[in-house]
Amino acid sequence: MSHFGNTKIQRTTPPEWLGVGAQIGKLVNDWAHRSDLVAYVGERAGVESGAPALYNPASAEVEVNTGIAFGFVTPDQVGNLNERNQQFEFPKASGAILHEALHARFSTWDMHKATEVLTPEEYQALHLLEESRIEALGVRTYPQNRSFLRACAMEIVLADMSEESVKSMTQVRQVAHLLALTYARVTAGVLENDDVEPVRVLVDSTLSGKTLDALRTIWTKFQHLDARSDVERMYELAREWVQAVKEESEEQGEPQPRESGEAGESGEGGESGAGEAFAEMIREAIEEALGNAEIGSAQEAQDQQTQEEYKEKSQTKQEKGAENRAHQQVAGKVFGTGTSPSDSGSNSVLRESRMPTSEERVSAVKIAKALERAKYRDRVRIESGSVLPPGRVRSRVVVQGEAMRSRGVTTPVEAFRRVQRKHTDDPNLTVGVMVDISGSMGSAMNPMASTAWILSEASRRVQGKTAMVYYGSGVFPTLKAGQHLDKVNIYTAPDSTEKFDKAFQALNGSLNLLDGSGARLLVVVSDGHYTHDEQTKAQEWLRRCATAGVAVLWIGAGSYGSMGEDYTNGTASASYVRLGENATDASDAIGRMAEVALTTAGSRR
Repeated sequence: MSHFGNTKIQRTTPPEWLGVGAQIGKLVNDWAHRSDLVAYVGERAGVESGAPALYNPASAEVEVNTGIAFGFVTPDQVGNLNERNQQFEFPKASGAILHEALHARFSTWDMHKATEVLTPEEYQALHLLEESRIEALGVRTYPQNRSFLRACAMEIVLADMSEESVKSMTQVRQVAHLLALTYARVTAGVLENDDVEPVRVLVDSTLSGKTLDALRTIWTKFQHLDARSDVERMYELAREWVQAVKEESEEQGEPQPRESGEAGESGEGGESGAGEAFAEMIREAIEEALGNAEIGSAQEAQDQQTQEEYKEKSQTKQEKGAENRAHQQVAGKVFGTGTSPSDSGSNSVLRESRMPTSEERVSAVKIAKALERAKYRDRVRIESGSVLPPGRVRSRVVVQGEAMRSRGVTTPVEAFRRVQRKHTDDPNLTVGVMVDISGSMGSAMNPMASTAWILSEASRRVQGKTAMVYYGSGVFPTLKAGQHLDKVNIYTAPDSTEKFDKAFQALNGSLNLLDGSGARLLVVVSDGHYTHDEQTKAQEWLRRCATAGVAVLWIGAGSYGSMGEDYTNGTASASYVRLGENATDASDAIGRMAEVALTTAGSRR
């Protein structure tokens, strides 16, 4: 077979295709459950065979012909094939990659040993039967990817039937070869009967019903064998295939190949093969079948994608709904009437309550101006179709357009998809503040109290919605949404642990930070010195904030203040600033960092 075996792999990938090649390498390894496969891609890949992809088990190499698999697209239009949506965007390429991955996973029989125990014709029959066997396993293993195999199946058939060794066969052997590549794929669950209808006339006019039934029985049995435990049975069925084809060929008086010759070689004095005319008839039938399969698979891929997206959205909605309800319950308890530090389980007490100083008021004004300057507008994602570029080509739509034109429908199709992100006017600002009151924060309680009031006042000045909680052994509110913090309240920090997770849940349940709209800012005032579980939760919530477009400002304070920077490193929408002994001295830095965090979070959505 031209695409599986000791095939010649072109071991170079054009520079512009290196990124796609890396994605294909990861994808083929994932589907093959391996880690050693190497992928090469390019327009010249597999040119001699005409196959969309090649696999060499001896070198663990896979090659993908970008011209056949992707069509006339540039590498930047391919996108990331490891994303499910892009696999559906290029079902033929996905099918070619999956087909070779299935060979790499399931074609584990010893090719060298097979050549020793089988004749050349029997060895070729083994390869023929292997094609539908691995795809049958593929349908059972990855039923959600069935449309991919269907999309590229006839391309593989066309490549295999174009080989010179096949063209030189007699008519019976050519049709038997075609059967193993088409009808057997129907049995495997890859193709539909309608897909192979164009080749039915050739089959019915060439083979007897008895031979067709015998061959169907062989490929059906072969598809249920295991290459590790049933290899001898695989050899037997390959021999039975050759024998059944030979008997039909002899009954029709066709010349037979020499026993010691290559499969398909004519005997002495006989005519060589079925002739180019019959081979051309087969090629035309396959090309018609190719059109049927592409149209059917494009619709199937679209239906599968729609089903998966609906299921994912439904599941995500259910999960978010459950999460929101859980967080709202936490918020109800934390922000409930009469909640105090002692009610929450914290040992903290209010040590002092005073009016804000003039310096603190000035700091609040500075930060309010910085928040006002933030270039954040909630960004919406607008997806539109277009008949002409720019945009990413939708291969399935192109196929459907060709099918419509073949039926006389000239309506232009929107073959290009473009995604635009625009800012909408949404001046709303939501700020959630979390203040750590564990023992290591004792020296920072004065500036933390000042910082809490400054942020509250700054948010109020720009009509923001703010809520604030203190967290240690328990979580209690110091500012409910809609309230105004009129005094600077200084609490003690005696607690032995920090319940970051519960504190964030309470804020999210009260403010809807993760699923809200407008500018959303989470401010954490803490040294970040947590238990392992709370560290993990903190990192997870900061990651979720980045995904949801929530800006994060971490203000490092306390004995281990610099540890807070570790939580924000590598997250574009999170910023860190170190709090000194006097919160008003850091107001410029806090305002600037808050502004940057909000702007960055907005641009990433």
